[in-house]
Amino acid sequence: MKTEDIIQELAQTGRISRETIQEVNDDTDLRIEMIHYFNQHQNRPFVLELLRTLSELRKDPDEDISGASLMLACYLLGKHQQVEDCMRVWEAKRIDFDTYCYVDGQLIPFAGIQETIAYLKTQTGEEAGRALQYLEGGDYDNLDTYYGEIPWFVNQ
Repeated sequence: MKTEDIIQELAQTGRISRETIQEVNDDTDLRIEMIHYFNQHQNRPFVLELLRTLSELRKDPDEDISGASLMLACYLLGKHQQVEDCMRVWEAKRIDFDTYCYVDGQLIPFAGIQETIAYLKTQTGEEAGRALQYLEGGDYDNLDTYYGEIPWFVNQ
């Protein structure tokens, strides 16, 4: 399976199947191919659906969605550079205790730490306040490096 096959599945059916998600979850080569694909082709609606589907499946105790797969979706979303998506990454990080520990904080301020903090300060929601507090306590000096290479979790 290739990224284009998954995009086609979503276009034809309006969703990404559990079987396809499981393949993303299990296939390191596919995850690497997805990163290369989205470095060349922006498709934010697809990545939003990928993150939504992974997040929903992660909430189901009968599903086996890895933190690495959630991080991949967050990473791909971050590559689209829409600062408001920082809250989607924050929500994925907060799905459960394990994802809170597993999902890297560097995935939240993908648009730059100052830009993300400025955006969060304009938001009134309680979760935005928590995300802001979380970011203000962290070290995000190497975001360019983090987003410039194949991240560590792709090979997990």
